[in-house]
Amino acid sequence: MLVKNRIKSLLALENIKVKDLAVLLKEKYNKDILPNTLSKQINNEIIRFKDLEEILDVIGYDIVFKKR
Repeated sequence: MLVKNRIKSLLALENIKVKDLAVLLKEKYNKDILPNTLSKQINNEIIRFKDLEEILDVIGYDIVFKKR
């Protein structure tokens, strides 16, 4: 599954819009990111790992690496 699809499905599951996500990132990490910019990063899959960790953190998820 593509990262953008996974993020979008988690946001939908938690009933969080990209606009709300931008506010949550501002509150917790003092990141001044416009919802439009955040949406472009997600859609184009040009998101850094650290940013992905922060996004998942504010919506209540962790990245887990598990050996197959």
